[in-house]
Amino acid sequence: MLRSSILSVAAAFATLLISPSARAETPFLWGTSTAAYQVEGGWQADGKGLSNWDVYTNQVKVVQSVSGRPETGNVADDFYDRPRYLGDIQLMKKLGTNAFRFSIAWSRIFPHGTGTPDEAGLKHYSQFIDDLRANGIEPVVTIYHWDMPQALADKGGWANPDSVRWYALYADTLFREFGSRVKTFITVNEPFVDLFMIQPAVQSVVKRDPSVGLLTTRNYSRQAIAAHHILLASATAIRDYHAQKLDGRVGITLNFTPTIPEQGDDPADRKAAAMEDEAQNRWFLDAIYKGRYPPDVLQAYQAANPEFQPSAADMKLISDNPPDFLGANYYSPAYVRADPNAALGANWLSTNPDKVPSFNGPVRPEYLTELLLRFRDQYGNPPVLVTENGAGFGERDEQVAGDIVRDPLRADYIRRHVEAMLKARQEGANVQGYFLWSLLDNFEWTAGYGKRFGIVRVDFDTQKRTLKESFFGYRKLIADHPDGR
Repeated sequence: MLRSSILSVAAAFATLLISPSARAETPFLWGTSTAAYQVEGGWQADGKGLSNWDVYTNQVKVVQSVSGRPETGNVADDFYDRPRYLGDIQLMKKLGTNAFRFSIAWSRIFPHGTGTPDEAGLKHYSQFIDDLRANGIEPVVTIYHWDMPQALADKGGWANPDSVRWYALYADTLFREFGSRVKTFITVNEPFVDLFMIQPAVQSVVKRDPSVGLLTTRNYSRQAIAAHHILLASATAIRDYHAQKLDGRVGITLNFTPTIPEQGDDPADRKAAAMEDEAQNRWFLDAIYKGRYPPDVLQAYQAANPEFQPSAADMKLISDNPPDFLGANYYSPAYVRADPNAALGANWLSTNPDKVPSFNGPVRPEYLTELLLRFRDQYGNPPVLVTENGAGFGERDEQVAGDIVRDPLRADYIRRHVEAMLKARQEGANVQGYFLWSLLDNFEWTAGYGKRFGIVRVDFDTQKRTLKESFFGYRKLIADHPDGR
């Protein structure tokens, strides 16, 4: 009771501090987001080592197993090619964005995971950063976005405690090489989606064992160990960044899926939704900002896997080195039903009552407003960047008409969610930027090229870029709200 009261007072005080003049000192960032494996291609260029996703797609053929198509990220958007990406930077300028979020491929910097950094990889990203800055685009660098060097994956990946040390070397290298020119770093992207959703599905194909991919409390508890290592790695990197006295900031990006009980008047469904909220939304937040994991889920994980015993020293490291800002990825809420046979007794449903369903769930922009205000009220109102938000609706919303693509549903989604974000800012949420997912159609992990999220259509055979209606809609929103108001 006392702690919640203190947090409420702190949140209210923080809101008062976010005056219009204070906000003006930090230019609002309008941008788009991408990830290395999803756009770069060049999978064997300039001495790059194999990543886990190179192996998943080329050797295990996970996309064919999941989606029925033999697709890889070997070429993707050909974004590794400088003439190609220079053209895409011109699209960013035409769009009116002042920032671009991208990730660096770990296996380009350390082809074998550790050792000596590869000069060609460093040179490539150095040139890319310079090219962005020369065009008035602020680089926002995600250090890890799911593509780990295969040499480290072979050693257990994030399940190995040594992963904290591996990652610290990699992050420190990026800070030293690029820290004078990059003012915003993100340690990791969406560890929940990576470890609790994507990896179980992929590993069930890799190991040819469907049980590995089952969403059970036991399987979740195993992944919680890897997630704990990610939080330790992130905290270590944040500590090391500040030790270098760099003139910038470093944050973490988490995904957030507000949970809705399928039957709002059913106590069992409400309890299941709360449990799923702990697992998906509060697991990382509470560790970072409160120094502890949510108790109900922690108890369930430890009952299923007694090996998961995070130490007090670990939790102190995490909470003593919080991110300078919180990156929030939001796409949609999810309906939850109580199910004693499901992980944590909660069944995350695919229910979507929308007339034309989006790939990621029901379109509910009001939940973005609620989420941002939740950070204000329950977590001390940290600086927030909305680091991903976007939608795809399938080919019915991807109608090529000459030199433009008609995508009215995506354009409407973006408009409504930007308005929801602006509403939260008006109510005191400390939002300092918005990044749309995504600039380009790209490789969508196990879905391959079957799901388009870009505001620029990419013909993956010819690499032709075609602007969509949503491109112009987003451009107008930026022009109408340059300072995020």
